[in-house]
Amino acid sequence: MELWIFGISFFGMLMMNVPISIGMCLSSLLYLAISGELFMLTITAPRIFAGMNNFTMLAIPLFILSGDLLCSGKASKLLVDLANSLVGHLKAGLSTVTTLGCMFFGAVSGSGAATASAIGAVIAPESERSGYDKDFIAAIIASAGPIGILIPPSIPMVVYGAATDTSIGALLLSGIGPGILFGVLIILYGYWYSGKKGYGSRTRFAWGNVFSSAKKAAWALLTPIIIVGGIYSGIFTPTEAAAVAAVYSLIVGLFIYRTLKLKDLPEIFLKSSITSATIMFVVGGVVLFGWVLVREQIPQTLTRVILDNISSPLMFLVVTNLIILVAGMLMDPSPAIILFAPLLLPAVHAFEISPIFFGALMVTNLAIGLVTPPVALTLYVAAEICKVSLSRLIKKVMPIVVLLIIGLFLVTFIPDIAMFIPRLLMGVR
Repeated sequence: MELWIFGISFFGMLMMNVPISIGMCLSSLLYLAISGELFMLTITAPRIFAGMNNFTMLAIPLFILSGDLLCSGKASKLLVDLANSLVGHLKAGLSTVTTLGCMFFGAVSGSGAATASAIGAVIAPESERSGYDKDFIAAIIASAGPIGILIPPSIPMVVYGAATDTSIGALLLSGIGPGILFGVLIILYGYWYSGKKGYGSRTRFAWGNVFSSAKKAAWALLTPIIIVGGIYSGIFTPTEAAAVAAVYSLIVGLFIYRTLKLKDLPEIFLKSSITSATIMFVVGGVVLFGWVLVREQIPQTLTRVILDNISSPLMFLVVTNLIILVAGMLMDPSPAIILFAPLLLPAVHAFEISPIFFGALMVTNLAIGLVTPPVALTLYVAAEICKVSLSRLIKKVMPIVVLLIIGLFLVTFIPDIAMFIPRLLMGVR
């Protein structure tokens, strides 16, 4: 009876648009109250705090701060200029520049929404001057922005690693292959659509522009290199890498690009703190929620049901894709990971699937969710920045979503897309 009330109250609050963190806490407290385990209420707060008091989790606010510091500077403009110097001369110049710019900036920010916002702010005015369809460019921004959570430093990868006790360094590397695949698919679509509409380019390729743009953008592009290189070489842990990235971003913004002012820092710190607190509150809610699930043996029961009905690891991955894809349409990546990863991990181990590969697959699913209604965070960002109708933008972005789903199943059926780089650099299975 208690379990039924627990489940109904949780999903009921989700349907009423109650934040998932609050829904998990309230439904868990209700379960404890009606189950007669009132003594557990006295240790609820310490249990929640213990879940957040994790050295690995410290990487999340530091990566967020690093991204916010660079986003507040001129990094996005410099990265777009670099992309433009490389591919701006092509037939689908602007759409390719947009996609490549999102990939570059994603390697700096680690956030899909921040990537779409920063690159969109630079690209949107240029689309009007170049005669491109605003709906089309907005669709490219919305679909390329989520690459930011695949390419390191990826905050959802850190969340998954902390939630499942999986190597964060290997997870960060596992997102590079799917991120590049998504970028290539979006570029190919942009090339086809530009050819269909007769869009051309007004720029010429020149090595001088490439070298000049690369020199200016090099300081920003060093961020992911420092993070991944430092972790891979063993110089520092992922959490230490996040701290180094934050300090590096501060120095670059204040003293190299000089776009940051000391007076700007309190606002940036406050913004990063609010974002971090939101994620940590979810983590705290999941600790209590997870205790209830473990007490009722939900993960074990779910694993038995899966093993009794699904005999193939590949079929398990296909079914999981469908579940996580739908979940990504309804909630943000971090809460979805914290909720589903611990539930599915026993089955992952039972099928002898690499938890690193499963993490990459889960984040790939959730990246698609960022551009798929009803949540579709990057879709809303792109619509606002480009000043286009949301209904028109949804129609424009659907063909790209179909391509991304095809890319998702390519990653599912060809694990080396995600695992080649972690295997090459870190020797993981």
